[in-house]
Amino acid sequence: MNRYLRRTLGLGVLICSSTLAQTQADAETFVKSAIAFAKTNGAYKLIKAVNAKDPQFFKGELYIWIVDQDGVMLANGANPKLVGKDMSEAHDSSDVRFAQEAAKTAMEKGAGWIEYKFMNPVTKEIQPKICFVEKYESVVICCGVYKK
Repeated sequence: MNRYLRRTLGLGVLICSSTLAQTQADAETFVKSAIAFAKTNGAYKLIKAVNAKDPQFFKGELYIWIVDQDGVMLANGANPKLVGKDMSEAHDSSDVRFAQEAAKTAMEKGAGWIEYKFMNPVTKEIQPKICFVEKYESVVICCGVYKK
């Protein structure tokens, strides 16, 4: 293999791996973009777009999910079967009630981070996750990244 081809392939792997690595900053940016969309178009249209898996709210392991202040799932970019379900008592293996924690954090602080374990929609494995949550009107907009 010539040197040019090796360098090109190496650069391609580097670019691909860096675009696949998602960070806490990416999750926060995803939430902020969802809030900007809601400010322009309304929370109802955001919920509808998230549930339709609009690419601006669903990218690989990053996806928006939205709960009301009681923990009822209003939108979920990864698992539409959860929409409409009361998730306030749903918990991970460490007994973290993630929807309840998301709502509590957002309602009390306006925004913040929560941690729990959840099934990664890409790998289908239960993994630790850190999630940014922020209140917008009476809903809580959330996005997290899986810890590797």
